[in-house]
Amino acid sequence: MARDTRERIVAAARDLVHASSLAEVSTDEVCRAAGVHKGSLYHFFPSKEALGVAVLECNWALMRAMLDEAFGDDVPPLARIDRFVDRFAHRLAVMRQALGATPGCPLGGLVAELASHGDEARTQAARVLHAWTRYFADAVTEAKGRGEVGPAVEAPAAARRLLAHLQGLALLAMAYDDPQLVLDAKQAFRLLLATSG
Repeated sequence: MARDTRERIVAAARDLVHASSLAEVSTDEVCRAAGVHKGSLYHFFPSKEALGVAVLECNWALMRAMLDEAFGDDVPPLARIDRFVDRFAHRLAVMRQALGATPGCPLGGLVAELASHGDEARTQAARVLHAWTRYFADAVTEAKGRGEVGPAVEAPAAARRLLAHLQGLALLAMAYDDPQLVLDAKQAFRLLLATSG
């Protein structure tokens, strides 16, 4: 029962944050959406920051599942990156239908908010970004070994550039309300990898 209540609170907060931002969502709104009293919320989450970290973890679990699926080794490493971009753009399109507007990256915006909320939140945000970057870095390393990427490319730095570019495109997708803008990442990634060193 307690686990169900906690999950309901996180799910409600997640939906509200996706449609807005952590800063704009009140704990009263979360309680109403989850159908719980404020005491229940504070039983599980002693602060709004703690609730934000729980939403981040929930979003990361969903993103990690998408990454695991996209980065399966049934295709070459650069094709894995492209496949992830396709799925990421599709996810934003699905969220656009549900919310009425393109929300941007469900991790990127929340990471940016939480990074200014203290050491614990910043540490969790950095951990999530590092784990996400690892998928790109592993693919770049493998592509380098196959001769698909130049020998001077430094995989961790290249992976950070890829993620930063993807986050920028997600921001543009939100601003222009067009999830398809994220697909520009595929060509841009090739250019970034060609000039990385």
